[in-house]
Amino acid sequence: MHKLRVFRRYVRRYCKFLLVGLMNAAVDLGALNVLLIFFPTRSSWWLTVYNTVGVVAAIVNSYIWNRFWTFADVAKGNFREKLKFILQSILNIGMNDGILVFANDYLVTHRNLPYIVSSNMAKGGAMFISSSLSYFLMHMFVFRRHRPLPVKPTRND
Repeated sequence: MHKLRVFRRYVRRYCKFLLVGLMNAAVDLGALNVLLIFFPTRSSWWLTVYNTVGVVAAIVNSYIWNRFWTFADVAKGNFREKLKFILQSILNIGMNDGILVFANDYLVTHRNLPYIVSSNMAKGGAMFISSSLSYFLMHMFVFRRHRPLPVKPTRND
């Protein structure tokens, strides 16, 4: 019965994380596309800047929702937890930017897709991969419940 309860809690938490992820995707894609529409570019450098703006906005959204909703039962909000969140965010930004630029260059160069289409396709792959890593890091390191190690009973002879 305990394992079933733990499994349900895990599934519920993962579903919450997915909902937060959908909100993050809307924020991230929204920011990227607004920048691409108002300031069109074919430069990988500017695409990276636009992507980073979108990712940072999504990360702020992510922290608020994950801290107070998804991982509310284990989140502490202390300095150490915030530092871990920032570190996983930096990794997320780097991975997201790298995948986006590489995939976008490939789609434009080898598939002759319009830049806005290739940017969004590449962004979708970058978001999927980096958010999967992000969930693992938040679940295992950032918002982790620390349980004391069980004390083994001593034998008194």
